[in-house]
Amino acid sequence: MSRLEISLLGTFRVQFDGSDLSEILRTRKERALLAYLAEEPPRLQPREKVAEFFWPNRPETYARMNLRQALLGLRKAFGGEDQVSDFLEVSDESIEFMHKHVWMDTTAFVGYIQSSKLHPHVELHNCQECINQLEEAVDLYRGDFLSDLILNEVTGFQEWAVFNRERYFRSMINALQALAKAYFLRSNFDQAYKYAWRYVEMAPLEESAHRLLMRLLTKSGRRNAALQQYQLCKSIIARELGIEPSPETQNLFSMILNNQPIERIDTGSLAGKLPKSSHGTRPLKPPTGPLYDPNTEIPLRAIFIDRLRHALMRMKRSQSNALLISLSISFPYHEHMLPELKKQVDVLLARRLLGTVREDDTVAKVNDNEYALVLEDIHDPEVVPDIISKISKAMNSPLQLQDQRITTRLAIGWSLYPQDGRDPATLINVADIAMRTDRLQQNIHKS
Repeated sequence: MSRLEISLLGTFRVQFDGSDLSEILRTRKERALLAYLAEEPPRLQPREKVAEFFWPNRPETYARMNLRQALLGLRKAFGGEDQVSDFLEVSDESIEFMHKHVWMDTTAFVGYIQSSKLHPHVELHNCQECINQLEEAVDLYRGDFLSDLILNEVTGFQEWAVFNRERYFRSMINALQALAKAYFLRSNFDQAYKYAWRYVEMAPLEESAHRLLMRLLTKSGRRNAALQQYQLCKSIIARELGIEPSPETQNLFSMILNNQPIERIDTGSLAGKLPKSSHGTRPLKPPTGPLYDPNTEIPLRAIFIDRLRHALMRMKRSQSNALLISLSISFPYHEHMLPELKKQVDVLLARRLLGTVREDDTVAKVNDNEYALVLEDIHDPEVVPDIISKISKAMNSPLQLQDQRITTRLAIGWSLYPQDGRDPATLINVADIAMRTDRLQQNIHKS
């Protein structure tokens, strides 16, 4: 039987009998369809439901036709029906992915972690077998779940991807914490630092990562390095969030500075239960909290941050520019609108914004009356003023609703990757400062 390997942690990758099919799959929908069928629990998937999932708000005949074309693309990529039948069974009514014949990195990743949890050891640092299992899991994590596969137009797929991205990320963080603590208790400081540093690199805004490294450095006799780590944490938090470290982090710094004994580092373990494997029997819970605005159906902040992060990864690989735009809308003569009127205003504003950018660009609502846009592949930075002018002209035009003429006032700011920053927090901060400066200047002129 042919061997199929599917990797979803990091960039999407498909290996079939040693050949890479990742680029042979013609469209993003084909890649997304294969990833979705493979990651979901083993079961018959009704064709109608799959078509509706990937082609929402379209006529059923249109959705089913596109699903048929996507399945045809999968067959061609694998070399025909005979080759794909070992992994995919398709009938007139249903689709079934044959998981037992496929190796998947997500399944292996969760399996290694679950094995270490279920093994009857007393303390993790005394169990080499479980440490090896966790290290295998960590080695499999090449990056965020489907980091390069974005379907802006498919809300359901985006929610599904973000949910899985977060749960695998959290599992990875737990594994890194456990390994760092376990190796410290074995006095293997090089390995302990290795995993603690990776935790910091993956989540630089999580102070718990910096605190773990500070404790490891202090207890291994590297007090000055621990104090320097605090200063690094402080500078990152100040630069990206504009705040001071938390009292817990400041207290730990004070204890290290004054040579006070710090609390012992607990034995590495995976606290709590990880979510069921996506190939288990219990269905996944839906994402917590809304990801899309129910009124305009455009992404909210969580999706925006996720898309921005992955846009920057793509721009880094392609050595291109990305434009981040922050804007706020005010209504000088209609500050207190009735809820129904406000909903209509929001819909019109969202439509105007979507009309000023390309189909694959991101338009998100990040706060009430505040929006953010991400435009990728800006090959010539000199076009940015024209883009800003186009958006400003569209958003400053009065709205006509319910026989009312609603005047709008726009404040706008922007930042450009990589010139203004190379990470999401810095770019957001630069754009937001420019937007609020624009708003302040308008208020000064008004007064």
